Amino acid sequence: KKSATPTKSAPKSKGQKYEYTELAKVSLTASTDHNVYGIIIDATFPHKVSADKYVCSLKIVDPSLHSKGGKATDNDFATVVIYAKRFEDLPICNKVGDIIRLHRANLRMYKNQRQFNVSIHNYASWAVFSTEDTSFAPVFYSGKRATFEKHETTLLTTLRKWVASYFSQHDGVTSNLYSALKQAKSASKDFDVVAKILSIHEMDEFTNELKIADATGDNWYVLALKLKFPNLRAGNVIRIRSATYDETSSGKNVLNLQHYSNIMTFVASSSLAKTLSNKVKDDGKNVAGHASVVSEVDKKFANHATTSLNDLFHHDYYIHHNNYHHNNHHCQLY
Repeated sequence: KKSATPTKSAPKSKGQKYEYTELAKVSLTASTDHNVYGIIIDATFPHKVSADKYVCSLKIVDPSLHSKGGKATDNDFATVVIYAKRFEDLPICNKVGDIIRLHRANLRMYKNQRQFNVSIHNYASWAVFSTEDTSFAPVFYSGKRATFEKHETTLLTTLRKWVASYFSQHDGVTSNLYSALKQAKSASKDFDVVAKILSIHEMDEFTNELKIADATGDNWYVLALKLKFPNLRAGNVIRIRSATYDETSSGKNVLNLQHYSNIMTFVASSSLAKTLSNKVKDDGKNVAGHASVVSEVDKKFANHATTSLNDLFHHDYYIHHNNYHHNNHHCQLY
């Protein structure tokens, strides 16, 4: 990845290229680009928005900008919008509590939130670090390589300790940032959910059906492509970004996902995940298996070739996924 002129908004130590600023302290009036670290509390799946533009949107917090309680008025975070010309240049964020680093981001206010805009094609960059790791190498990143300066060792170590403390004492993802499943049928637009996976059924070679529940009532079901969400397990507490109620389903409660929808697990220190996991008891059927077939193909069509609807997504995603790993040989989806 080509280097750009580093920001001159703050002094640097000898030989130091990047100076990082806490989220709440980044100047809204500065004309320079900014370098920041943040903890991910929400993210969309990378998705195409036009012929040559892909986007991933996130919410991030840090010790200077976060929720101190469960009330909506306590909540504070920054949003991040990362733009790229290729799918593989965007982060696949699959864990609430992981850490992202942004280089050369622009800042503006949008809907009363700080919004960092990161344009990969304009020499900005990102790197994601596992919070539950001791390595100082990012698990995935934009470009062909990722820099890591000596002074970042202390910064990353401090952030990891803060995440463990903060998420063990506070929800991190406050209740105003997601909806109870019992409210799904009355929702007028897509919504987010925090729930526990009770069981996983294999629908076909591409798709799993997740049986989920929160503390408010009935079981729900959602289809999850294996390639997009390969590491989900029964017993996981998950954050689903952008679900809708399937009004056409009969006999059971079903959530639909969009192409930009995401499913994230939580860091082990999360009190929100632990509390929900304890409240929602397994139904005794949380063994992976096969979902029941509810319809059959008419005999006159039985010999026709079939194509899974998942293939509409699967082919392009498979190509992008392989390119992503080829270009980022340290990448792992954990």
